[in-house]
Amino acid sequence: MNDLSFYVIPNAHAQWEVTSQSGASAEEIKVNYKDLITGGSLNLYFELAKESDWTFAENGSYFSDAKDNFNYQLNSIVANSGKSLIVTISNILPHQALSKELAESLASSPNKAISGQLDQKANYEINFRLIAKRAGDLNSLVRYFSQDPRVIIEDMEPTL
Repeated sequence: MNDLSFYVIPNAHAQWEVTSQSGASAEEIKVNYKDLITGGSLNLYFELAKESDWTFAENGSYFSDAKDNFNYQLNSIVANSGKSLIVTISNILPHQALSKELAESLASSPNKAISGQLDQKANYEINFRLIAKRAGDLNSLVRYFSQDPRVIIEDMEPTL
């Protein structure tokens, strides 16, 4: 499982619709890290509704919180004349996460060198927003940001 696809309907004043191909809500995308090859990648494909007068803007995404991003790389590319967005999460390394205390220490002391021990957990939460603009607004600097479609990479227990 290295590719997931979603449909997006932006909204200027309310929640965006982000759904999987089956029509299920995709506000929280959970991925079992065991399905990913260590050092491999996960591609998230976002397609705007065909009848939409929207396009993805700039690189299409704003990564608002990627706490453990030293364990993976994030990249996004806008394609298909702005109607498609590919978000790639690559080089995923399990069991090397920041502890809550270390993350707080890093955030509160940006001008200080810090050392700390990593946690052995496999749960990473990647928060980002999709960025779009009205297709006809060629000179406008107005951008619209989606709610946060979180990607959670976690160690899922097998279901019996």
